[in-house]
Amino acid sequence: MSLLLNYKWLCPLILCLIVFAIKCKGQTEARYENEFWPTFNATFEVAPRSRVNFTAQKRDGEDAYYQQNIVGAVFSYRTARIANRLRGDIDKENEYNLVIGGGYQYIRTKQTSGVKDEQRVLVQFTPKYIIGPAILVQDRSQMEFRWIDGQYNFRYRNKVIIDRPFKLNKFRLSPYASGELFWDRNHHAWDENQYAFGIQVPFKKVLLLDTYYLRQNCTTCSLNPLNVLGVTVSLFSNWPYKR
Repeated sequence: MSLLLNYKWLCPLILCLIVFAIKCKGQTEARYENEFWPTFNATFEVAPRSRVNFTAQKRDGEDAYYQQNIVGAVFSYRTARIANRLRGDIDKENEYNLVIGGGYQYIRTKQTSGVKDEQRVLVQFTPKYIIGPAILVQDRSQMEFRWIDGQYNFRYRNKVIIDRPFKLNKFRLSPYASGELFWDRNHHAWDENQYAFGIQVPFKKVLLLDTYYLRQNCTTCSLNPLNVLGVTVSLFSNWPYKR
C-alpha cells in the first residue's frame, strides 16, 4: 500500500479542526461549552539525562467557569533506556523506559469578583514502552499538592498516551490518543476524565507542533461536558548542556 494512502484521512481531519476552531471563536462570552487552549513549552537540557521544561498555558473552563493562566517549570530525569531505539523522536524522553520529575505551577483564575491564586507542587512518574511497530505507550502518574487561596487540596492524575509516528517522504507526523482520570481529595472521588485525539508534527528537531481535540467530563466542575481544541508549541534546546 502506498504511503500516501495512509494519509488520506489527514486533510479531512485538519479541516475538521479548523471548522471547530472557528466555531469556538464564534461562541459568546456566556457560553463555555467549547474552548481553545493554547500552550507554549520551552525545554532545556541541563545534563545527559536531565532537563527543565518551562510552560505557559491558558485554560478556559478546565476547573472553573473562568479563565485560568498557568506558568510553571518541571525538572525531570530519565533512566532505563529503551533497548530498541526505533523512533528517533524530537522528545528525547521517549528513548527511555522511565522518567521521573518534580515541579511547580502558579495558576491565576480571573473571576468577576476578582482573582483567585493557586500554587501547585507536582510529582511525576512516567513508565514508557515501545510495542509492535514503533508504537509508544506512556502511563504518567502525577500527584498535585495544591494550595488554592491558602486552602490545601490534593489531586492524583493518571494519563495514558499511545502514539505511532509515520513518514511521508521527508514529512513526519505522529497521530496519538490519550485518556486521563482525576481523583480529588476534597471530593473523595474520581470526579473528572479527559480523552483526546491529536497529531504531533516536528520541525527540524527543535520545534514540535501538537494540535488536538479534547473532551472533558467532570461531575464537580462548573462546566460539564467541555469540548476543547488545543494547540501546543514546544521548543527543544540542548543549551546549556552540549551532547
